[in-house]
Amino acid sequence: MRILAASDIHGSRDVYHWLASLADARPVEALLLAGDLLGVPDGFETVEAAQQSDADSIAAILGAITVPVYYIMGNDDFVELCPASPRVRSLNLKRIDAGSYNFVGYQYTLPFMGGVFERPEKAIARDLESLASAMDDRTVLVTHGPALGILDSTLLGPAGSASLRDIIENRGVRAHIHGHIHGCFGRSGIHFNVASALKRRAMLIDLETMFHEVVGGAT
Repeated sequence: MRILAASDIHGSRDVYHWLASLADARPVEALLLAGDLLGVPDGFETVEAAQQSDADSIAAILGAITVPVYYIMGNDDFVELCPASPRVRSLNLKRIDAGSYNFVGYQYTLPFMGGVFERPEKAIARDLESLASAMDDRTVLVTHGPALGILDSTLLGPAGSASLRDIIENRGVRAHIHGHIHGCFGRSGIHFNVASALKRRAMLIDLETMFHEVVGGAT
């Protein structure tokens, strides 16, 4: 199974249209979006109103893609995407089976900017424990934030979750796809930071061979 993965698009129409064309042109079976999907267009009284308008437009773009689209929200998103197409589905706190693999999602990150999709480490640990039984060695775990110490470096130090690191190690998942840290785009073992950072960049991943290809901008 081949997947296309990106995150941290922050409402860029250019990136969304590019991903849509890639998903339809390349031999991929799913598009995964790992949070920070929405921008904040001008002309609205609140961030929530601006993002709701943005979400409606983005949902229309994603709904036209012919392969399934699985997504989670991120810490810079203040509303849910709520797409109309049945091919576009939220993964948050769910497991979705796809052939011999399955996708499990979790969209909350450690406190960062005071967003609605942020939670303290203890709450993240409880949430992930409730998802543990849904994970196995055929699971692609999609989160917005990174695991502690892996592709999570910032000027203020590591930004990853210890609870996320531990559950990935304990459950032996097939792959972990995330974003959040723009400057750490890349791969470390089974961990893939696919943060687009408003650029035309993403990863193609073959889940059987675990070969990955960066498409678009340089790492």
